[in-house]
Amino acid sequence: MNNKFTQVVKVKEENVNKIELSLAKCRALDKELKKSMGAIIDELNLHRFPRGGSSADIKINLEEQKLLREQKERIKEKIILNQKEIVHYEFQHKKAYIELEKMKYLEKEETAKEIAKIKKQEAKDLDEIAVQRYSFMKDAK
Repeated sequence: MNNKFTQVVKVKEENVNKIELSLAKCRALDKELKKSMGAIIDELNLHRFPRGGSSADIKINLEEQKLLREQKERIKEKIILNQKEIVHYEFQHKKAYIELEKMKYLEKEETAKEIAKIKKQEAKDLDEIAVQRYSFMKDAK
């Protein structure tokens, strides 16, 4: 049964779904970033400093390690930023879900009022029909 809250509930549901989608994307990105971070850490741990060779080899090796550490820091910053976004979306989701539940409750209450009003009207109508029928039957005798 449609009432004045039905459209509001639909909009609130769409909003909750949008937030859930954004939250899922952030969580997926978080897993991906952590996986990348693990791969870089593994690569750094496997990277060995050469025991001998030319200074060019040493410089190349040091540059590779420097690049890996910089990449690790960038990913670490992205993870921190992404975790803040996750917290933000979780808060938004909680707030939007509470609003949705409020509107659903109000919609349910409004529907119950409408049903009660209809039942009351039906009872009045049935009483009126019964009175008319009684009058008709009384007059017919």
